[in-house]
Amino acid sequence: MALQFYFGGSGAGKSRKLHDFIIEASGQEPDCNFLLIVPDQFSMQTQMDLVLEHPNRGIMNIDVLSFGRLTHRILEEVGHKDMPVLDDTGKSLILRKVAEAEQQKLAVIGKHLHKIGYIHEVKSAISEFMQYGIGLKELSELTESAKSRGALYYKLKDLQLLYAGFLSYIQEKFITTEETLDRLREALPKSEIIRNAVIAFDGFTGFTPIQYRVIQELMRLTKKVIVTITIDARE
Repeated sequence: MALQFYFGGSGAGKSRKLHDFIIEASGQEPDCNFLLIVPDQFSMQTQMDLVLEHPNRGIMNIDVLSFGRLTHRILEEVGHKDMPVLDDTGKSLILRKVAEAEQQKLAVIGKHLHKIGYIHEVKSAISEFMQYGIGLKELSELTESAKSRGALYYKLKDLQLLYAGFLSYIQEKFITTEETLDRLREALPKSEIIRNAVIAFDGFTGFTPIQYRVIQELMRLTKKVIVTITIDARE
């Protein structure tokens, strides 16, 4: 395993230098998989750029993926229990059902359930809990530490109740997009695509704790991990 960084300011040419390396190395090692992971919104453009930059106008052993597409690719390869993945609309609908059932116990949130966009805000908070590895235990500890904070304490208690109800409702029925990355991390050691591959991350301004855990596992299994980091030259 090797870890390499490309440092530079915005527009300094990090992506182009990374593309040049991947194109050259993929030609020298045709049996090695080169995976370039980028944010969802950049995947099509990055793929097009690589094809145009490649002297043969082909990227046979290079794949441009997002975290979501990487998850789909690996889980499809190794096989997994197929469960429906909840999108944001599905989360909001389930949270509304849970909230209506528990409305009398919701000291703060219960009064605002019918306001436009309020359930969406609750959904966003719970999604962030899941992205940053905050489970019911951690939320309970956070709530206890806020006992002297008045309204904050009661809002956190309400969120704790909704979070628990949400997790209970989806158990063994659905999987959230946040949970798919944990499934990916567990599946990576079984993957032949990943074994001894070269993986690069480009275009990210930061990673969530769940994404860091995936990268940590990739560092253990792959030949090389490359990360581009936007940083001012003075740093």
